[in-house]
Amino acid sequence: MSVLAPSTQVPRDPLPRAAPPREPLPLAFPLDVPLDVPLDAIFGSALGGDADPRRRVRGFASPATRMLLSSEGLTTTLLEALAGESLRLHCLAQLRARAEDAGDGVSALLRTDRDAEVLVRYSATTRRDGLALSVNHVVARIGLAPGIEPCLTSTSIPLGPALHAAGTGHRRTLLCVGRRPWQGEGGRDLTACYKTYVVWHGEEPFALIDELFNPAAVPAT
Repeated sequence: MSVLAPSTQVPRDPLPRAAPPREPLPLAFPLDVPLDVPLDAIFGSALGGDADPRRRVRGFASPATRMLLSSEGLTTTLLEALAGESLRLHCLAQLRARAEDAGDGVSALLRTDRDAEVLVRYSATTRRDGLALSVNHVVARIGLAPGIEPCLTSTSIPLGPALHAAGTGHRRTLLCVGRRPWQGEGGRDLTACYKTYVVWHGEEPFALIDELFNPAAVPAT
């Protein structure tokens, strides 16, 4: 698997009590959807069978988890409701790369050339005490619309609210949900839930976002 280039910008201060992915951060975007089916089927969640994200959401027992995974609204707003406080953004790493290097299926899902430049970004959404409630992997098109790039590179405002304020990000398409490891305190692997979706700008796919949630805040059962 490809890893982040040496030129990646990483904040100097470590994330207090956070649980980012193990180093090195993977460049390839995690896609758990079949890429041998028509894109219209993927975007329309019309996959059927076990791969349909709507069916997978029903496999989680916690109502709060099902609501978070199935929601097409702002994840940050829902996490803040669960946490009972305003959350903060901690930028872990960001760089530019070719769409082809950002992962299988990225160029097709973002409707861009394989050699086109995309932004790859890792961030964590944290509480005031530094506890990470989610770790986010974003791959976004560059140059799609004026004024959006500052939203992508902000180190203080979560991407969802920033895009909403900029007039994009209103429509999202859920691609997949499931469970992956989360590195807890002491390096222990815990089971966490995740969701992957597309954010649209008008009729154009703008960004792929994968959010992995801290099981201490969002049950993965």
